[in-house]
Amino acid sequence: MKKTLLLALGLFTMFVLSACEPPTEEPVLAYPEVRNYYQLLVRSFADSDGDGIGDFTGIKENLDYFVDLGINGLWLLPIHPSGSYHGYDVEDYYAVNEDYGTMEEFEALVAAAAEKGIAIMIDFVINHSSNQHPWFQAFLAGEAPYDQYYRKIPASSDMRLNLGSWGQSIWHSTGDGSFYAGYFGGYMPDLNWSNPDVVEEVIKIAEFWAEKGVIGFRIDAALHIFGLGEYPSGFPLLDETLFQLEYMKFRIQDNYPESFFIGEVWTSASVYQIFHGTLDSVFHFDYGNEVVQAINQGFSRNYADRVVRWYENALEQSENSVQAPFLRNHDQNRLASGSEPGYQNLGDDFTKLRLAAEMLLTVPGMPFIYYGEELGMKGEKAFQPPLWDATTRLPFLWPDQRKPTWVFDEFGYLDTFNRQVEDAITQQSDPESLHRVYQTLLHLRLDFPVLRVGSIRVFEDNHPGIQGFYREKEGHQTLLVLHNLTDESLLVSGLERRGTLLYGDLEGSNIPAQSTVIIGLENE
Repeated sequence: MKKTLLLALGLFTMFVLSACEPPTEEPVLAYPEVRNYYQLLVRSFADSDGDGIGDFTGIKENLDYFVDLGINGLWLLPIHPSGSYHGYDVEDYYAVNEDYGTMEEFEALVAAAAEKGIAIMIDFVINHSSNQHPWFQAFLAGEAPYDQYYRKIPASSDMRLNLGSWGQSIWHSTGDGSFYAGYFGGYMPDLNWSNPDVVEEVIKIAEFWAEKGVIGFRIDAALHIFGLGEYPSGFPLLDETLFQLEYMKFRIQDNYPESFFIGEVWTSASVYQIFHGTLDSVFHFDYGNEVVQAINQGFSRNYADRVVRWYENALEQSENSVQAPFLRNHDQNRLASGSEPGYQNLGDDFTKLRLAAEMLLTVPGMPFIYYGEELGMKGEKAFQPPLWDATTRLPFLWPDQRKPTWVFDEFGYLDTFNRQVEDAITQQSDPESLHRVYQTLLHLRLDFPVLRVGSIRVFEDNHPGIQGFYREKEGHQTLLVLHNLTDESLLVSGLERRGTLLYGDLEGSNIPAQSTVIIGLENE
């Protein structure tokens, strides 16, 4: 790893020094829509006022952490008033959660982030609202026009027995003999997207936040806008979902052309890739598992082939599609923790975690990094009340008063997962830390746009132990990325003569075990 950081950090040191000086002009980023994104739960990042809860000002005061890391996009999990810690039951789409601060403080965060070249994306929870939302309360009271904002069926309807995609009950009693749809539970009733008034309201909400400088909108539960079991048999659920999302996107981008829409479509790749033809991007739910499986096996017969095929399939849907790979997110056990049904993880094996970062940050598109992943933070679902999944969303590892305490304050839970994980400040100063790996690669993505927006082509000498590809874009230097997935050094003949080593170690033409090299190729 000693050589790994030398060249990149030489450029990077210059970047950091200049980043500490007041900017003389607004930063300009080539291909601004293809950013290095960081997924952030506001309450868990940085507490600025000592109340134990992370807030907007805490993020604003620590924006240099993201600049230093190489992040230029922040996805904030729900920021609206809510009855839950996670915020996915929205009570007011035009306000911010008072736990996080005021609207003025949110606006100050957006403005300060923009000055540093960081875009803000918010979670756009438009499949459902809270059952405490005034719209739903008016729906229950039968008040127009809100009596049509949610879906209702009589108790006599056979649809009341329908189940959702994981076998859950989706119809809930109104208390007056009828039932309403709530795909994710009765406390989160589904909005009625068959009603044009609801669609217009959603457009109005997005434009409200776009006017405040929000660039990105992560559409929560995009697959369930027209949910399984909520409509009569034969209803074209997917077609209608795609049509309404495309219409919404068209309307908003007509007024706010820089707006960017990415969908959460947690299903098979054959389905979620279709959304590339409708939205600007869609989360790549298969990618993380492919990486983890290859690393844990110590070989892969198809990693590079599958990455290329996914890339090409997305382009078939839209020539402007942007991939959005990630390793793990807020709904899964953390990468450095234990596995869960259907999802392997890597545990606290530094070498494996490093290799996962190297694989993530060398594929096309805009990677999403779950907060603390660059530190090797741990967290596993509790699967029991009252914690449930709060233990995958634990406070960020600051060594000082910035660290929120909300999990302990609210649930009496003391974080036992991360006692042996070094904090952010310690890792920032350690040239051999996992943080430094992420930092180096993220800055390489900024310095070499071909890593973000270049095409991808399989390396001709791939075999199960060596998986690699060329990253290419007209007018840019071609990069060769090679991963050694095995636990022994492997020879790639003539590699040391191919070009300039930008990242990693080479022992002649040998790539060390479980490591990555990036080579800037000479013209061939």
